[in-house]
Order: sequence, then C-alpha cells, then structure tokens
Amino acid sequence: MLQDRSLLEGCNVALNESDVVGLRVNWPARTVRLLLHVLAMPEEGPIDADTRRALVFTGVSLMRVLLRRDRTRTASRDYGHPIELADADAADAFLASVSRSDPMYGWRFLDDPELTRDWPATASLMLAGTGPATHTMYWFCECAREEPGGDTEYCIEGDIHFQRLSVERADGSPVPLASFAADGRRWWHGLHSGDPRVSTEAQQSRPPSPAWT
Repeated sequence: MLQDRSLLEGCNVALNESDVVGLRVNWPARTVRLLLHVLAMPEEGPIDADTRRALVFTGVSLMRVLLRRDRTRTASRDYGHPIELADADAADAFLASVSRSDPMYGWRFLDDPELTRDWPATASLMLAGTGPATHTMYWFCECAREEPGGDTEYCIEGDIHFQRLSVERADGSPVPLASFAADGRRWWHGLHSGDPRVSTEAQQSRPPSPAWT
C-alpha cells in the first residue's frame, strides 16, 4: 500500500513529532515493532487519551541501530563514535533508560535513503537477513540519560529495510494505514487552523498518555 504516494506522504506527516520509546525485535520472524507516542486527531470527538501506536515492520531484511553521544551543543559540535549494542534488547533497554527525549522531526522518514547517507561505516548494531526490501524506515531519538556526573546527551537512530508495514494500538488492535495517515494529517491541519482540540491550552491540560510496558 505504501506504493500509493499520497499514503506514503500521509504516514510521514503522521510520524512527525512522534516520540520513539521502544524497539521490539523478533528476528527469527523478521518482525520489528517500533513503539511510539504519536499526534493524532479523530474526525469527530475529543483527542484520544492513549497516544500509543506501534509500527509493525514485517519481511525485514536489514535493521541497523546507531547510538552515539550527542555533542552538538558542546564545543566539539559533533557526534561521538558508535557505541556498540549487544543485541536488539540492548537498544530497547537504552530507550527505556532515558530521562529526557525529544520527538522526531523533519517530515521525512519512509523511503528516503539519503537520511542515513552520512552514517559511519560501522553501526552500533546490525541484523541482516535475506530477501528483497521494498521500503525503508528511518527513526531517531535525541535524548539524555542520568549518569554519574550528570545528564549525558545521546542520539539513537535506526534504519529498517522491510516489505510490509502495519500499525497497531498498544492492545494489539489494528489501525489501518489510511486512518493512521488521516489522523496525523488532521492533527496538523487542526493545529494550523485553530481547532480547539489541539490548542496550547488543550494540550497542556491533557493528562499524559499511558506508558508502554
């Protein structure tokens, strides 16, 4: 379905400003779940209090993760060397350990190989299989973790080569890709058109979404 350019662009919109909070991998099944909190608005009624969505990638032939110190706000203004991750569970554990994280931004995540063109030759983790990949997904999380000596800033990024994409809620119920894209587009349109459901006051008064477990 992502061959539909409008749907692909809609999914990119829906992913903008989403928070990456987990990475669950079943490599024997070539399945990757990227756990997110997203911005979504229904056609009618209040904003859903549960913003958890999982992107489910199947037919995965390559998954890479790149974890580095984020020194862009220091005198060096760069990223550190790749930090080795033992396995996918270690990447998920790192995401769970952060004390602060910022949402993804940039409007481009799916089917844009340029987004990883500047990666170093060796990533922190790479799982490679066989078979063709129809699509790619790039994700990232700029974050900080409490460590001895104070907060330490990191950037963790991912690159997934896959055949099929689906979306689920936290309880496993499916969300059609077209609905996922439409809800995201609607949220951003509402923000720019003054919809009271996404006003600053409404967003500040809304209780936090349930956490992923």
